[in-house]
Amino acid sequence: MKNVKTFNDIPPEGIATPVGHLYCPPNQGKQVLFLIASFFSAIILGLLISGIPDDLSEFATGVICFVFLLVFFLGYGLWIGLVSALLFSSVKWPMLKIFVKLIARKKKPTSLNELLPEREMLIELMVRAQKYSGTFFILSWPIGFVGGLVTLFMKTSMGSVFLFMLIIIGSAIYGFLLSYFGRRGYLPFPKE
Repeated sequence: MKNVKTFNDIPPEGIATPVGHLYCPPNQGKQVLFLIASFFSAIILGLLISGIPDDLSEFATGVICFVFLLVFFLGYGLWIGLVSALLFSSVKWPMLKIFVKLIARKKKPTSLNELLPEREMLIELMVRAQKYSGTFFILSWPIGFVGGLVTLFMKTSMGSVFLFMLIIIGSAIYGFLLSYFGRRGYLPFPKE
């Protein structure tokens, strides 16, 4: 396995690892631009879907846009939470145990290698963090379903069931796209 010091050491095609494929994320500028574009695409997608029936009120349009914004914000929040929990359980908790042993004077670390995680473990953590971006797709289904239920009570000239299905399918597609690009590193990781 190739030694990886930073994301710059990952080749553009990525690295195949035993736990999955590690994709090389683009530079931070592209990640921030994609994050902003993902946010505005939620609003645009909500406006496009709410524009299909001609007679929706502004409130109903806002509710439909809110569904897609929820997929974005709750998915990103859950993803950040899962990555933070992964980092805590894999890196910070063992370091904390070593520091407690050091303070209690039970055992001093013999070398710096006891404090630092191994390179293979870091690569595995990066792959798992990229895989956790699937939270967008997982959350898009219940959010789309609840949003679709709300649209059943909206008065429109087109069938309420058709609008219900548009919301569910639209949110699932949006969640899948966020998961796909998040897995490939286009959404920035939390900095810890």
